[in-house]
Parts: sequence; C-alpha cells; structure tokens
Amino acid sequence: MTVKQLMVGLSTMAIALLLLSGCGGDWCDDEWCEDDYPSPQKTMFLYLNVADEDGNPLPNVTVWIAGSQQDEKTGDEYSRLGTQFPPEWQGWEYNWSGGPYWIDVRDCAGDRCEIEILVTRSGYVSQRTYIPLDAWDPDEVYVRHTFVMEPRIDASPLEVVETPTQPEKTALVTADR
Repeated sequence: MTVKQLMVGLSTMAIALLLLSGCGGDWCDDEWCEDDYPSPQKTMFLYLNVADEDGNPLPNVTVWIAGSQQDEKTGDEYSRLGTQFPPEWQGWEYNWSGGPYWIDVRDCAGDRCEIEILVTRSGYVSQRTYIPLDAWDPDEVYVRHTFVMEPRIDASPLEVVETPTQPEKTALVTADR
C-alpha cells in the first residue's frame, strides 16, 4: 500500500466517522438545544392590582388573558407577595392572581409573544396591556401589573385604553442565588 492510498483511506474513514457522529454533537429536537439555547416553552404566573381612582381594590372586575375570559374575578381585598419574590416585589399588593399559563414562543411571530391582558367591569373604562415574552425570558416568568380603572362618564360604546405603564417581569428568588 502506498502512502497516497493510506492517506485516501484514512481521509475516507474520517469523513465517514464525521457523518455518522453528526460532527461531534447531537442535534436537538425542533432545532432547540438546552445547552446552547433557552427553552421556548414558558410558564407565566400573573398578579394584578386592579384599583379604583383612590387606590382601593376594585372587586368583580373580569380579567381576560390572551382573549380568554378567566373564571375568577378580582377580589375586594388585597393580598401581598411573599419572600419568595425579589426584595422590591415583596409586600406588593394584588387582588387577582392567575396561572400557570403555558406559552410556547415558537407559536408566535419571530419567537416573541405579546400576551394581552384586558380588564373590564360595567360602568368603568376597560384597560389593557401586553406582556412581551421571548425565548430568552426565564422558563418561569412572574408578572405584576397595576390597573387603575376610571368610571365611564357616558353610555358610550365599550372603550378600551392602554395602561400608561408596562407590566414587570421577574423570576423567583431561590436559595442558590
């Protein structure tokens, strides 16, 4: 066997090994690799403070998440977020909570979802906001937002206004951080 034949044989074996092994790594399902990319599947928990103009909890407000009416309405008392949340969130008051909501960002345009949150109550101007979620958000996302609802002055058709602030997102505080 000549050196040239030996080199061709070794090159052929190397190419065959590369093809069989996938170039040294496994290809992930749906083109997502846990080690290289974040998970596209998110779990969202939502905490809302729905108040009247004086800051009091506004009860019996209907909450809509991504176009789906939720069974539970807002309460007439506030609860407080606990110590599992970041320090700046601890003690924050809410009168509606929901979740888990499962969102796969691959189902949204450009792998970025805009989840609509709408609050409605008869006699009040409805409000909405949007929660942006993308693949780089934590796998479990906690969201808080305040709605201050104003009475509707006239009997005009249902009016929906955007809230002046954006919802806040976080991940829970864990002992190993």
